[in-house]
Amino acid sequence: MVARVIPKYIPQVAGDPTDWYPNYPNPADFQFDYYRLLALAKDAGTPIGYAPSGGASVAVIGAGAAGMTAARELYRAGYNVTVYEASDRICGRHYTDRPAPGAKTGMELGAMRFPFFSEPGSKNSVFDYYLNAEAPGITSPFPNPGTAPGNTGIYVNRGWGPNDQFYPNQEMIIWDYKDVPFNPPPNPALAEVYVLENRFVEFFSNVVAPVYGTADWPAMWQQIANQYDKMTFSDLVFAEAIDTYNNDGWLGGFGMNDAQSELFYVIGAGDGSWGAFYEIGALWFIRCVMFGFNSNLQTMSGIDGASNYPYYNDSTLTDSLGNVLPPPQYFGIQSLVQWLMYVPPPAMNDAFYDAIHNGSGQKLLINTPVTAITYNGNSVIVTANDENVQYDYVILTPQIWASQLGVAMNGFSPTDLPDETIAARNEQHMIASCKVFFPLRQAYWTNNISKIPQVIVTDTFVQDAYGVQWTSNDAGVLLASYTWEDDALKLLPYSNDAVASMVIKQLDAITSSTLGENVSDYITHVNDAVVFQWTTQVGYNGCAKLYRQRNWQMNYALLAYNQQNSQSSRLYLAGETFSVEGGWTEPALRLALDAVIRIIQNSGGTFANGFNVATDYPTYDTTFEPDETYNSNP
Repeated sequence: MVARVIPKYIPQVAGDPTDWYPNYPNPADFQFDYYRLLALAKDAGTPIGYAPSGGASVAVIGAGAAGMTAARELYRAGYNVTVYEASDRICGRHYTDRPAPGAKTGMELGAMRFPFFSEPGSKNSVFDYYLNAEAPGITSPFPNPGTAPGNTGIYVNRGWGPNDQFYPNQEMIIWDYKDVPFNPPPNPALAEVYVLENRFVEFFSNVVAPVYGTADWPAMWQQIANQYDKMTFSDLVFAEAIDTYNNDGWLGGFGMNDAQSELFYVIGAGDGSWGAFYEIGALWFIRCVMFGFNSNLQTMSGIDGASNYPYYNDSTLTDSLGNVLPPPQYFGIQSLVQWLMYVPPPAMNDAFYDAIHNGSGQKLLINTPVTAITYNGNSVIVTANDENVQYDYVILTPQIWASQLGVAMNGFSPTDLPDETIAARNEQHMIASCKVFFPLRQAYWTNNISKIPQVIVTDTFVQDAYGVQWTSNDAGVLLASYTWEDDALKLLPYSNDAVASMVIKQLDAITSSTLGENVSDYITHVNDAVVFQWTTQVGYNGCAKLYRQRNWQMNYALLAYNQQNSQSSRLYLAGETFSVEGGWTEPALRLALDAVIRIIQNSGGTFANGFNVATDYPTYDTTFEPDETYNSNP
């Protein structure tokens, strides 16, 4: 999605609360500059805060991006941390598969592309802090439709085009790459869809940018939520476009008709098909696309100079129980979590991994699924592998359905764990996703011979296909099918081999009928396909949290839990599935830091570098209740 937002830089005045405001674009609901908090600590050689005298113990459930962020920052602050991980590896949905030894391009089975709000070096996100202020992360633009240097091909209506009046023969519509901010597809019907979506994006951004970060923003955001919380994304697509803002929160919609909506379902407007998201709430789309989550998406190939960092490719690593850990190679997006585990934090000699073996009180337990969390009024007892261990605090990070089905919550009163929080956990929606990868023997879009574009967008069950190459001296991989929701669920009844065979046959039919070539000619071995469905993975139970309309209150029951209830319950929620910007690493990192800040505050710890949680850290406005009276034409 080419969401061209207008950055708003807020002048920082010493002692002014706006010191802690991030720049626009940034999340709509919670304005806080986590980058600055972490960077101040790094520059001063301190953690963000300190545990109380005598310390305190914290159990972190899950060793993904949220869990390891929380564990590392609490360890820096002087807490005794035990990380429980149900699987045999760390990194969670940061899961990079190397197609062959020595391959320089990975297959990202989970998180794959991420924003920097709005570009690397903006100093406007947690991801940017870890990958630029600490780790020398190697990133590059992800080849999205319309922005892939190897061009984009659009295949609709069996190659006859948006309707069969346009093309006399089956064609691949080639969307040429142009390094310009606005580059619509060449077909007039497709270009019209692209223009309509971008018109809404620009109008919304122009209205919001001057207000974001000011005292007027909370009221404006509540007005926007009041208008859009009741709508689906499909409603937003059909809602009439406007060009004048009346200070009422209504910014219109895309203004598409049925035919345009069907095309938008297939091609999106720059990051693949959007149809699988039509029944998702309009506010999810607005929170993500309009506040920086879909701008300038990057991929991560790893850490520069990986072999120079601790424990690189060390096959002797173990957890606290002696279980063997996969060695870090600092390769792909999982490098972020490996960095948090194996590389010492700023101004410290030992990494978290070192600390689990040097007797300093830190622990990592893989192959150890937590089955119960019990509150006894003074502490929290974690049950795993039939063993009960008492902690002062616990942070819950796994996928929300996985924790619902796998972790019993005992002893919490309705005040400690309100019914609205339990209902929000139980009733949230997890989206399905399926990826089908093939190793390539050649990056065909770079050989000046093949006509096959780097990215192919289709209206078939394949949906979107991406050629990915992290370095020019590597053949790359083909993400031959990337599907969501119903388009992913329809593949569940088939074996992985059957899915891979179906996908490559369909792609060959598409490229041979329009370009006279088979994409399979560039694949090393068809049998080397990797098919991954997060829905079938026990402990994840889905790819990411997305939510439907009228979900404001449930989202806030999860978002504000640490603020409202954790002081009494000693339970903290962190991770992507407790956020409102589902499907992204950044909210997982932010909610992990939120849990850390609240634990330091509630345990009687202290903060460093002039940060005052009472005056500098915002709170969620839990008093707002959107008007849910349905009005189809606001």
